[in-house]
Amino acid sequence: SQCPGVCSDGALRSLPLPNLATVTRKAAREYFDNSWALYEVMFAGLNGEEPFYRPPVHGLRHPQIFYYGHTPCLYINKLRVSGVLEKPVNAYFESIFEVGVDEMLWDDMHKNDMVWPTVAEVHEYRKQVYETVVEAIETHPSLSDDGVLVNQEHPFWALFMGFEHERIHLETSSVLFRETPLHLVQTPHHWPPMHPSSKRSSLTTQPTESVDFPSNRMVSVSGSNVDLGKPADFPSYGWDNEYGERRVNVPDFQASENMVTNGEFFQFVTDGGYRNEKYWCDDGWAWRTHRNMKWPFFWEPSGPSGSNEYSLRAIFEVVPMQWDWPVDVNYYEAKAYCRWKVRRLFSEAIRRP
Repeated sequence: SQCPGVCSDGALRSLPLPNLATVTRKAAREYFDNSWALYEVMFAGLNGEEPFYRPPVHGLRHPQIFYYGHTPCLYINKLRVSGVLEKPVNAYFESIFEVGVDEMLWDDMHKNDMVWPTVAEVHEYRKQVYETVVEAIETHPSLSDDGVLVNQEHPFWALFMGFEHERIHLETSSVLFRETPLHLVQTPHHWPPMHPSSKRSSLTTQPTESVDFPSNRMVSVSGSNVDLGKPADFPSYGWDNEYGERRVNVPDFQASENMVTNGEFFQFVTDGGYRNEKYWCDDGWAWRTHRNMKWPFFWEPSGPSGSNEYSLRAIFEVVPMQWDWPVDVNYYEAKAYCRWKVRRLFSEAIRRP
């Protein structure tokens, strides 16, 4: 209850981004504690040790034990590079947990063949890293109680890199949790409750547009010049590809008023979208056929085969299908949907008198 970010309902939520123009020891410690606790709470959602070592069904990521050790490893390695720390906490762990999956080099998945440390060993390592980083925050002379500017030349820029890195993995690991069989996860204490709409139970299995999900009209947007790039002195952490300056001329275009909902995507599914190769790019169709995908991954069939009745898998539970929620799909599925939608809009335009 004393952790920064714990709300009156007992749920742990993220603190706002810190202002790097005036970083105090207290602010750095609170954001570190909040980031660390968010990650620990999420991993408390694994039910037993099996899900720590069970590779994801697609085989494109390491098992969760790697990600449990990866984020503390980065804190230590980057703080060593910046000169804040002089020595490793556990040199072996800081070697095996250092590099994750490079999306351009799939051969680094060979680490899945190794014997990973036990959960208890990685948990103990995390405790040691936590104590080491706290001591650095509280004693290193480059920080103060009054506040200092932390920019890219400051040694604690590495600490804020660790914060952002940990929160990236909070998001990406939550997807791996959502892909894990339901009996291997549990809703952890202090995890924020789902949106109240998830408790709606009297939902139809055959949704109707404008009733169960909103019509999603296309909105015209006037073209203009768009300036891209983050100023070097902006007081928040940024990755290297965020900086620089670039002006892009964007022509007139149309965009949907809202994000595409489960209800809209249901129309694509029931219209045979997953069976019709013409909607898919070559790589997308190869992926769909290899995985034998017939609907989005997080849709769970809840009726007889062919009935097109689905529930929705969340991170730690399955809820009734929420037709007005945004759909979760990958790039290939989104691209196929857009091709289908264009053909449908064109056909509707032709049929109009």
